[in-house]
Amino acid sequence: MASWVLPALVALVLGRWRLTGPALWADELATWGAVRLSWSQLWQLAGSVDAVLTPYYALMKVYVAVAGTSTAALRLPSVAAITVATVVVTALGRRLGGTGTGLLAGLLFAILPVTSRYAQEARSYALVILGAAIAVWCLIGLLEEPARRRLAGYAAAVGVVGLLHPLNGLLMLAGHAVAVGWWHLPRRAAGWQPVRGWLAAAAVGVLPALALSVWGWGQSAQVSWIALVDLGALQAFPDRLFHSAAVGGLVLVLAVLGVRRAPAYVCLGGAAFVPMALLLLAGTQLHVWVARYVLVVLPALAVLAACALARVGRSPAVVAVALAAVLALPAHVTIRAHAGHSQDSYRIAAVIGPHYRPGDVAVFPDSHPSIPWSPRDIYERYLPAPRPPDVLRVAPQRSDGRYLATECLDATCLGTPPRIWVVGADPSADPLRDMAPGKRERISAGYREAQRWRYPLLSISLLVRTV
Repeated sequence: MASWVLPALVALVLGRWRLTGPALWADELATWGAVRLSWSQLWQLAGSVDAVLTPYYALMKVYVAVAGTSTAALRLPSVAAITVATVVVTALGRRLGGTGTGLLAGLLFAILPVTSRYAQEARSYALVILGAAIAVWCLIGLLEEPARRRLAGYAAAVGVVGLLHPLNGLLMLAGHAVAVGWWHLPRRAAGWQPVRGWLAAAAVGVLPALALSVWGWGQSAQVSWIALVDLGALQAFPDRLFHSAAVGGLVLVLAVLGVRRAPAYVCLGGAAFVPMALLLLAGTQLHVWVARYVLVVLPALAVLAACALARVGRSPAVVAVALAAVLALPAHVTIRAHAGHSQDSYRIAAVIGPHYRPGDVAVFPDSHPSIPWSPRDIYERYLPAPRPPDVLRVAPQRSDGRYLATECLDATCLGTPPRIWVVGADPSADPLRDMAPGKRERISAGYREAQRWRYPLLSISLLVRTV
């Protein structure tokens, strides 16, 4: 019993540890903004942006109607998903190597910094990781015995992953396809029935991912900010995926050592390595390489690493897991800081609140390569009243199918306030850099920067009138 409970308990405790410590960052703020829309507004928004995330937003909209939109409430579904995923990873380890391997797999998975990071993220990634763990469990089972219930379970798991994150889902399925092909090579004489069964289940399961991909095809500007893969990206890969280069390197080496020719290991090998290789390769030509787009590999990597440890004996395995925990500790602390999710949204209240004067106004940039919505969302969520009014806004963000707020043309409604607070996402030397020409010209003609504050993905400038 302890081998089941302990890993899940570790994952749960780590998931709840300082759950509200990191501020919501841009992507989580996008979730917060979307779930507060009406159903018709959400559907309208999906027609112009975030189509591939609409199923997750819909799921969360139903949930927040009961739980609310506090930081803890928005992140708790991810905590629960990672806890359950840890149980599935433990089960996978037990299936391959018995109780000890299951315990090692579950513990290793639970203590990974990346596991905690996405257990505390108000996005779909934790649910995707859970779906990937269930999918590889079902894949192993249906290759052993292609019963209808196993085929149905596999199709459902693949479908859920694709529904919640199409790219993760498609990459996961590609890994499974390689695994099935490799598994079948020495068994061709026995017939094609297992492969046909897998093909049928995969064909059904892939439909949500394909449908969402087609729906969101015209919204490719959402990923245009992603850099192409180069040598630097390859060198940074373990750190980007695992949020700790040392832990990532250890797990990757162990996972490679854990691969064997037995069918279950082939399935895990395909699930663990093919998605990473494909996305890295595609990322050399397309703007698609982001480590969180291959989080589906984590369950398989943890199980393979545990299998490698189980072969060296109990004592060395315990030492290795303890070493991984020690190496992971600095990353665990870092990701739970106020800026642990890369954006220090909390700072806006500490800066503007004490310095606010009646008559002040707030303005925002009009563009950003990747997260243009975040400054206004930070202002609305983290800066309590009294606060400088958003004087240029005519319609709020995510209204009428537009992701960004509608403002009066060329800042004609600015007036002549004595001071302007400019809230942006980049630490630029020019706080007006990302503003439309007319707006920029109007503000620069009458104001100068008096003070500046710079934090991770948050810049605040105070402008004072000169004429």
